[in-house]
Amino acid sequence: MNANETNEREELQIVAMHLGDEVFGVDIAHIHTVITPQAITPVPQTPPYVKGVMNLRGRILPVIDLRARFGITGSGPDSGSRIVIVEVNGLSAGLVVDNVSEVLRLSTSAIQPPSNLLNSAEMEVITGIGRMPLQGKRCGEECFVILLDIEKVLTADSLDIAGMTGLSRSA
Repeated sequence: MNANETNEREELQIVAMHLGDEVFGVDIAHIHTVITPQAITPVPQTPPYVKGVMNLRGRILPVIDLRARFGITGSGPDSGSRIVIVEVNGLSAGLVVDNVSEVLRLSTSAIQPPSNLLNSAEMEVITGIGRMPLQGKRCGEECFVILLDIEKVLTADSLDIAGMTGLSRSA
C-alpha cells in the first residue's frame, strides 16, 4: 500500500448539506449532482416526506424532503434550497435540503460512532458524528457533522424508494 492509498483510507470526502441549524454529510461517491429546485409531481399515498417525483434528463426520480424525513421543523424551501441527486446500489433519488455549502475532507480519526442512546430504528441512518471547523458556520472552534448512510436513508422500511414507484432504479 502506498502513501496515497493510506491517506485515502484515513480521510473521507463528504458533501455538507444543511437542514436548519444542523449539518449532514454524505460521502461524495454517492452524489451525482446538485440542482436548484424544479417541478415535482406529487404521488398519492406516500409518506409526507416524499414530495413526489421529478424528471431529471429523462429519468423519473423520487424526491424526499430531508427536513420532513428527519422531523426538523422550520421554514420550507427558499432560494438557497437545493436538490441533491444521490445514487447508491442502483437506487437514485433527489434529496431536498436547505443548502449545500462545501465538500469537506474529514479525517477518520475525527469521526465517532453515534451514541448507544441513539439506538432507535430512525438513527440507523447515522453512521457517525464528525468534528471539524466549517466555513461560515458559527459554532466555536468546531462543528458537528452528522454522517448519513445514504443507502439506509433510501431503503429504510418506512420509505422503500424502490417499492414506491418502481421508477428509481438506474438503467
